[in-house]
Amino acid sequence: MTTALPADPALARFSMVLPNTWTLMDLDPATRDRSVERLIRQALGTRDSLATLRRWAITQYRAFLQDATAAGAFFAAQLSQDIGGRPLTASMLAFLGLTPLGADRMPMGVEEMVTTPAEPGEDESIGEGPPEVELPIGWAVRVRGRTSAGLAGSDGVVALADITRFFVPVAEWGYMLVMAFSTPILSASDTFAALFDQLARTARWQV
Repeated sequence: MTTALPADPALARFSMVLPNTWTLMDLDPATRDRSVERLIRQALGTRDSLATLRRWAITQYRAFLQDATAAGAFFAAQLSQDIGGRPLTASMLAFLGLTPLGADRMPMGVEEMVTTPAEPGEDESIGEGPPEVELPIGWAVRVRGRTSAGLAGSDGVVALADITRFFVPVAEWGYMLVMAFSTPILSASDTFAALFDQLARTARWQV
């Protein structure tokens, strides 16, 4: 079963059911900086002792949203939670990209994508996948792997993020919906991957 698909992508609105611990991010360049500052104040308060942490968090969130917008994302969400002194973080982006072409120079369908080996990106390793999965929003290819988180620790070692992506061809538009979930918490990556699978099943197109 798939959701109704508007004829024009411009008429479509993407939605996803998020846990109440996740925050839907503002991608509008005109308002996102103010939204980030407001979000960080709500999360960390206004105590002077946390000023350095607030500035760091604002910088990180701004960079995340700028990169998301540059990648063409139209939906972004973030989990940032502290449980027993342990930070839990994860993110989700959705964007439309061009569907890859097959051997016949026509856009690939899910079946061909499943049988075509994925080429890892720079600093990326492919783990699970790519299995074919049926989501309410359409048939998808699910690929899980690890990639650079773009940050290095004090020892110079580059941190990794566990990433789960769903590629959903949208033949009517000639595009492919990409839902990319990631977390740098590798010790809980299997738990997060299961959560990401559940969230992907709530994705819908709406008019």
